[in-house]
Amino acid sequence: MLICATLVASILAVSPPDSTSTVGPFAQRGYYLTFPRMPTYDLADWKRIVDGVGDDGGNTLILWIAGGFRSRAYPITWKYNAEHENVRDDFVRALIDHAHSRGVKVLLGFTPFGYDGVNQYALEHPDLKAIGPDGEPTAAFGIGCWGYNLCPSKPESQRFMLNYAREMLFDFYPNADGLLIESSDYAICHCADCRERFFEREFAFVRQISDELWDRKPDATIVVYPHYFSGADAPGLGAKGATLPFDPRWTVMFTPHSAPPEPSLIQRARGSLWFDDAPARHGPAAIRAGAQRARDLGVTGYIPSLEAFSYVPTVAEEGQDWLKGERQRPLGFGWLAPGDPPFDEAPIRANRVAYREFSRDPDISLEAFKPTLGREIFGDSATPGDVDDLLELQDIFNGDRTWRQPSTAACPERVRAMAARGELTTEKRTEIRAALERLEAIAARHESANSEGSRELGRIARWTIEQWSERDRALLADVE
Repeated sequence: MLICATLVASILAVSPPDSTSTVGPFAQRGYYLTFPRMPTYDLADWKRIVDGVGDDGGNTLILWIAGGFRSRAYPITWKYNAEHENVRDDFVRALIDHAHSRGVKVLLGFTPFGYDGVNQYALEHPDLKAIGPDGEPTAAFGIGCWGYNLCPSKPESQRFMLNYAREMLFDFYPNADGLLIESSDYAICHCADCRERFFEREFAFVRQISDELWDRKPDATIVVYPHYFSGADAPGLGAKGATLPFDPRWTVMFTPHSAPPEPSLIQRARGSLWFDDAPARHGPAAIRAGAQRARDLGVTGYIPSLEAFSYVPTVAEEGQDWLKGERQRPLGFGWLAPGDPPFDEAPIRANRVAYREFSRDPDISLEAFKPTLGREIFGDSATPGDVDDLLELQDIFNGDRTWRQPSTAACPERVRAMAARGELTTEKRTEIRAALERLEAIAARHESANSEGSRELGRIARWTIEQWSERDRALLADVE
């Protein structure tokens, strides 16, 4: 088996997974970021973000970019995002060069026939809309960018998708190191031509753009999803995957929610990646579990989400009317100005330190990790209590936060909306009151501290408490 695999690799000129370090079980380390949903950050901000990837031991950045660059062929793809800093003044080519100077490879991400940028094409070509299971054209959907996924059986859909990807790759950002072709996790087309063959139709594009990129750049990394090869159910989509020929030059990505691991593909692929949302939405324990899961699967990389949105919703996302027209608070950090990235704030720095440490050694215990975290955030004077307060603060901010809504303890507006809909239960009132009491205690302990990290903890706790007016606090009173 080893001889056979080596022979295939040599015939196809497949280079081994890239790595800037042999420390730990993963050749690829880094983060997944949705660039079009972060419109307020300029080149200087993004260089800081890339520097953070390197500082965290990363060598790979998946920059999900569709809808975030000024396509000349298809202006409709960025019209909704005209205020995006990169649409206004294109800088991603320079950003990629900067990433390379830090030893970080950049893979450009997009979803074929759906999601940001691409889903805008149906606004001008409604005949290309995908068909839902009920036989009707699919409903609008999106995160920041609302539109319609396309039917891949339509020749015009294929032509558009190929030309858009070519423009991104070959005209705008030829210095990128490859692609993430992220199959949709929310809808497919159920028309008569797609139905049981949807992934075959989508694969026609995947195969074509892969061949074109490899013709120009044989060492490019191209990440695909397993649905084209596994024959397994595609979670939540009401369809089975295809069983098409697999090219071992591909890297395969697996996720907890939409792309279950396939051991046979892991063994055959050039590389394999595990994705989850632990750094973006949870804490060190979840990051440790994610690293252990990736290690146990035998994948070559752990590339989780560090997404932080700063767009302005134009519709009631997650069914929440109060979000419409209000700029997203990245990671729920409402104290930040629109142009301030959130990744150096203490609650997310804790997760960055966790990712760095657990991606090197997934078996470090949480207790053994805490002194490292304390030194990073609070300096040599860190105490166990400082670390406990940091993790307590982080838990309050992440506990019931969603992708678009800050935690209830940090967002009275969300709580008012819950009350108006009759959703503010006695249990929830009690939970929020308890969180605010814990924040009061953290603020008191850290407001006069000596270390910068400790003072930051006190400042964040105090800011959160001050969001609550007397009127808002009345919402939390027990109801007789």
